[in-house]
Amino acid sequence: MLNTQRYNKNKRGQVAVLDLFIAIMIFGIIIATVMVAWNNYIGKIDKQLDCNTKLIKAYHISDLLTKYPGKPSSWDYYSEEDLPPLTIIGLAYKPNVLDEHKLSKFTDLDYDLAKKKLNIESYDFYFNLTRIDGGAFDPKIAMGIDKIGVPKVVIRRYVIYNEKEAMLEFGLQE
Repeated sequence: MLNTQRYNKNKRGQVAVLDLFIAIMIFGIIIATVMVAWNNYIGKIDKQLDCNTKLIKAYHISDLLTKYPGKPSSWDYYSEEDLPPLTIIGLAYKPNVLDEHKLSKFTDLDYDLAKKKLNIESYDFYFNLTRIDGGAFDPKIAMGIDKIGVPKVVIRRYVIYNEKEAMLEFGLQE
């Protein structure tokens, strides 16, 4: 009978070690799964954060272009060399009504200078103004670089240009 008790104690010890080993394996699998999921979500969150940042910048810039005359408001009468400390590029005569002279001056600006004044040096942008039906004005009113196949955010706004409804499109991309 003494032998039997000792045998049962050893069996219980072996079962406890086996249970511990199985628990450690399950815990390791759970930790590995959580780490893989975490890494996947971090990448998706970073991508979404970058997209949201571009979207906010594009919205803010399109808002400034379409609602404000700029600061100083007569920035369009200076040459690029004599340009005063331009803090805001604005194209509006009044909210959502674009000034033809400012628009012409903006599209004639050097691309890098425009990026600097819009405070988007790390991005590429494009600007396009079309008729409400999608047709281009004559001459075409556009500026910037539209890279094909590169993720971008685009803001479209309805505006008035030359007493006609038009669509302003502003896009940001890396």
